[in-house]
Amino acid sequence: MKKFRDFENAREFVRSLGLKNYTEWKEYCASGNKPEDIPSNQNTVYKNNGYVDLGDWLGTGVVSQAK
Repeated sequence: MKKFRDFENAREFVRSLGLKNYTEWKEYCASGNKPEDIPSNQNTVYKNNGYVDLGDWLGTGVVSQAK
């Protein structure tokens, strides 16, 4: 199993990217620029460790309806 950053540090990093929605997050994950210790399936990795929703993860406060 991969070793990921703890939730708080991972979320701080992701928020620093300024991504606005699910589409931008998925494009970033596919770009090859995402560090390996940042999960693209954050909702699963951090399910019981602080993850609320995508809006909280990205720092937008908006919950995207896109799946």
